[in-house]
Amino acid sequence: MVAGATYIAMQVLVQTHPDWSPLLKSTLALAPALPGWLYLRKILQVVRGMDELQRRINLEGLLFGALGTVIVSTIINVFNAQGLVGKWPAHGLELGGTYMTMFILWNVGLSIANRRYQ
Repeated sequence: MVAGATYIAMQVLVQTHPDWSPLLKSTLALAPALPGWLYLRKILQVVRGMDELQRRINLEGLLFGALGTVIVSTIINVFNAQGLVGKWPAHGLELGGTYMTMFILWNVGLSIANRRYQ
């Protein structure tokens, strides 16, 4: 959620200041990556403390989330190329949308894997 909030804040800043240099705008556009890296570090710490079954469940959830995000991004890009979706930006989900899609699909994958091992 922090990455998503950072993404929204950076989008507002970049759009309200079109006169800023491309380097500054690019740097601001990458700001949501920092909470993403911190999130990754925390996930790795948590996974190291899990037992084998918990690791397997989380790995299955993560694979579901990662592959699901790739599929969603691909579908959006194909729809954009065909002119079927006018609301999405031409470059797909963008950084914040990718994080949010991955997080949501990861949780769906965790739910599916948890039900399988109950």
